[in-house]
Amino acid sequence: MTPHSARPAPKASPRFHLDIPLGLVVGLAILAHLTHMPVWAIPLVIAGLLWRFFHEWRGWPRPPQFLLIALGFMAGLGVFLSYHSLWGRDAGTALLTLAALLKLLETRAPRDQNALLLLGFFLITSLLLFDQGMATTLFSLMLFAGLITAWIGTSNPSLTAIKPRIRASGGLMLAGLPIAIMLFVLFPRPPGALWGAQQPTLQQAKTGLSDSLTAGEFEQLATDDTPAFRVSFQGSVIPPSARYWRVLVMSQEINGTWHAKIPPNFDAITAPDLFPTLNNEVTYTITLEPSERRWMPSLAVPIALPPNTVLSDTASLFSSRPLTDRTRYTVTSATRYRLDPNHLPRADRIENLALPNDDPKLKQLARQWQGLPALEIRDRILSYFHTEGFSYTLRPGKLTGENRMDAFLFQTKKGYCEHYASAFTLLMRAAGVPARIVTGYQGGEEIADYLLVRQADAHAWSEIWVEGQGWIQVDPTTAVAPERIDTGFANAATQDPTLPNSLRGNAGIAGQWAQLNDRLENGWNQYILGYSGSTQIDFLQNFGLKNLNLGAQLVLSLIATLLTWAGVFLIWRKLSQATHPIPPAEKAWQPVERALQRLNVPRQAGETLAAYIERAATAFPAHRTQLMQTHTLFSQWFFAEHFGKKSQALAKIKAKNLARQLHWLYWRKKLTR
Repeated sequence: MTPHSARPAPKASPRFHLDIPLGLVVGLAILAHLTHMPVWAIPLVIAGLLWRFFHEWRGWPRPPQFLLIALGFMAGLGVFLSYHSLWGRDAGTALLTLAALLKLLETRAPRDQNALLLLGFFLITSLLLFDQGMATTLFSLMLFAGLITAWIGTSNPSLTAIKPRIRASGGLMLAGLPIAIMLFVLFPRPPGALWGAQQPTLQQAKTGLSDSLTAGEFEQLATDDTPAFRVSFQGSVIPPSARYWRVLVMSQEINGTWHAKIPPNFDAITAPDLFPTLNNEVTYTITLEPSERRWMPSLAVPIALPPNTVLSDTASLFSSRPLTDRTRYTVTSATRYRLDPNHLPRADRIENLALPNDDPKLKQLARQWQGLPALEIRDRILSYFHTEGFSYTLRPGKLTGENRMDAFLFQTKKGYCEHYASAFTLLMRAAGVPARIVTGYQGGEEIADYLLVRQADAHAWSEIWVEGQGWIQVDPTTAVAPERIDTGFANAATQDPTLPNSLRGNAGIAGQWAQLNDRLENGWNQYILGYSGSTQIDFLQNFGLKNLNLGAQLVLSLIATLLTWAGVFLIWRKLSQATHPIPPAEKAWQPVERALQRLNVPRQAGETLAAYIERAATAFPAHRTQLMQTHTLFSQWFFAEHFGKKSQALAKIKAKNLARQLHWLYWRKKLTR
């Protein structure tokens, strides 16, 4: 070869590839948080995930380090500007998600994968801060299983096949299941959320009823099949005509919009003058979906309230805080009652007789009934709705401009519940009877042993005040669509093509599947999410464990968990021995090999026992004699056809003593470093 001959180019090091299960799981976890992110972060997240995908698939270059640093700084600044903080559930989760995205883009070595694994576990756990529903929990468990599969592969690079990794991951999760159940049942449960009261996220709009009502406003709720709440009764389910779920009372009308009277101060609420009729009580438990508001649906008029609630002077139930989480509460209501029967304060009378300046035809119509008894005026107005060609429709359209009720009463004559409630209330006032609107829900779909009340069941009705009887409920919708009350919303509106299948009375297989899904969700809410501190105390009392303080409960849960772990370990060991029995000689020899492995003398693949012991004796000459003697005994045990019990016992003792000495050698070396 001449001096000018070309030298062979050095071999390029193989390009690092991200572990596929790890990248897939972290990517899914990041995508699952998109609904919890500020709007500006969504394109950044999608672009980052696509960049990493094409880096793995097409060999795109990794983003330069300065770009990642700049993105990290801008992400932190953006989160702070969006949430005015870097702490708390919402800001912290957004920051964690963006950090995981940047780490995913940066990952270029096994060490980076370990950091990404850790971020992945936190990222999945944070999903449960927003929703603990059955679907979210199962999705999180699936992601956890994927992360464990990735961890098994990254900690053992030689294990590249996916099936053994999945089997090992499934085995680990099954082994941990009894421990998780024990901690769930016994670990003390403090009241409230561990992360404190939360504010709604930027994309989390308030759903359901609002504190104001304009004719035509319920149109958007009419096709909303999302659950509002679920109800289970202590006893038989009440009939559909009695299912009026009271939420808010509205007395003030301004420019065609009714407004509820919301107490500004929780402590300033005064109870109504209530006279319940005996032997007409119903007790029920409501599981209310998050609404970000304080008002809570209740049946008729509550007489036994749940904790941290109060009844307003209009018989509406309020919570002491906004309901940001799914809330479960039990109420006893009086289905027959007299509300403020003896006296209506002057201010309330003036407020509930007030009329707008417009709608002259409405006032002229009501003049013919002035001076009649209140109940007779009620009947005249309902008869007017029934005989003058009025119809019930989900698509009446919004009434605009002045004289809206005149247009409804004398022109369109088509309306939804709020049209009839508004017109009836104003007609009663114009005739001289105090009246107001009540908004809430009416009906509910019977599923197994509970009722499902949807947002589409939102309803408005009226109350009139009668001397000696108090506030009396009147539902004007019954005059034009009695089936809406008697058989439910679905039967009253099945002809509307815009309704989703879940709101139709005969939804077929899709409806049956929806009912099954809701039964599962309701069971999850009751038995898993509903397992509160008080439920836990009741459960422990069934086993005679009464009056346990926090310390005793902690000790009990730790002892039970340790015993469960020991039981799982023993069962696992027995099953392993049954499926893969270890010969007695090999079992007795294993402690020696484990001790040598800790001293950095592992047995090589295909290495004979004699060669292995010779190498160990060379490494530790002070233990050569004992190593050789033990090897001689075990060689006879491994290969001899007859090896007596006394010889076996001697070999076990020799191996145990040798393993103990090697362990002591390991710790001496570790302590003298």
